[in-house]
Amino acid sequence: MKVFLIILAVIVVLIVLIMLISAEFTVIFDNGWTTKIRILFIEKDIQLSKLLSFLVAPDKAGQEAAEKSKEKKKKKGKTDDGQDSGEADKAGDKADKSADKEEKTQQEQVEEKTADSSAADSSLETTAKVNESAEGEEKEDKKKDKKKDGEPKKKSPIQKILDEDGVVGLLLLVSNLLQTVNTAVTTLIKGLHIYSLYVKMIIGGGDAATIAEKYGAICGWYYPIKGIIMNQMKVDNYDDLITPDFIAPRSEYEFQFIGSISVGLLVKMLLRAAKTFLVNYIKNK
Repeated sequence: MKVFLIILAVIVVLIVLIMLISAEFTVIFDNGWTTKIRILFIEKDIQLSKLLSFLVAPDKAGQEAAEKSKEKKKKKGKTDDGQDSGEADKAGDKADKSADKEEKTQQEQVEEKTADSSAADSSLETTAKVNESAEGEEKEDKKKDKKKDGEPKKKSPIQKILDEDGVVGLLLLVSNLLQTVNTAVTTLIKGLHIYSLYVKMIIGGGDAATIAEKYGAICGWYYPIKGIIMNQMKVDNYDDLITPDFIAPRSEYEFQFIGSISVGLLVKMLLRAAKTFLVNYIKNK
């Protein structure tokens, strides 16, 4: 019994330690994005622009990666050509020796031709047999294809829902998924720990009218977001500078975010999302 309790206590301690592991994110924008992720003692830089371009346009990102790999191969090929030119002189000496060997091989080829003529007759017989077996296999494949055509095709999950519950069932599924996503996002937002958040926006541009319009539009969406962050999230330090500058020739933007997400928060988010989905699924049924 004591051994069992000791093992159980060790398992509980390990689970608690795993839940306390957190990933710290640092996102900075100052005429370019820089992103860092640190987990325990491991720190990794991430190019956010490439990540966003991959998510928005994965085809273009794949083409750019393929072009870069081709360029690297071309550079390696050029270096290999330089090495091959040094070996060309050695190949010339070997060519003289190979000429003597060619004379001997010509005599051997004459003997091989006589042997090939006898082997050709036997190969005709084997090809005839192969053709007969191939025709038999084609007939069997046609029979199998006919059987497959007769079998009913499998329906997609959405098509099954439409057949069983109609459009109402599909709408209930969509609303259930939206509620599940809402639960996951709200849990993540409330549990996210922000150590430092700094926002700087100096609105310039030369024309006073356009500067005033931009400043009013930015304040219209920025301050409601700030209120949500301050009221619903854990924020240790928040500082901002939002102001118009009627002398500046252009606008200036700066952003800094340092926050962390723990494994326990992710587990909590998944459990709440699963609970919301199952409860709504049972109610709809």
